[in-house]
Amino acid sequence: MEVLMISAVGMSLLFLALASFYGLLWLLTSAIRERGRGPEGAAEERVEPAGDGALLQAAAVAVALARAEAEMTGGLTTAPAPDAAAASLPVSPWWVLHHQRRLAPAGNGRRRG
Repeated sequence: MEVLMISAVGMSLLFLALASFYGLLWLLTSAIRERGRGPEGAAEERVEPAGDGALLQAAAVAVALARAEAEMTGGLTTAPAPDAAAASLPVSPWWVLHHQRRLAPAGNGRRRG
């Protein structure tokens, strides 16, 4: 009997806490919506999307800035060739084992000795 009483009190407190949190969230969202609307008499500024000419001009400026930066640093920075990068780095023994197992012909899985 005591177990049922404790369960009933605990569940009622749980649902009461959930309802109060839901009410708090509802009040906060309604307050934020009210604040976001602002005064009714204020004129809103409309931002129109840029036309094709403005986009092309922005792209041309970006390319010009990139070329000027490349000239100042001594050339365009490119990724090294894969062969040059591989020659400069040591090869891990695990990587060698992986490639050996991939290149070896597939056996039947049993070793005969």
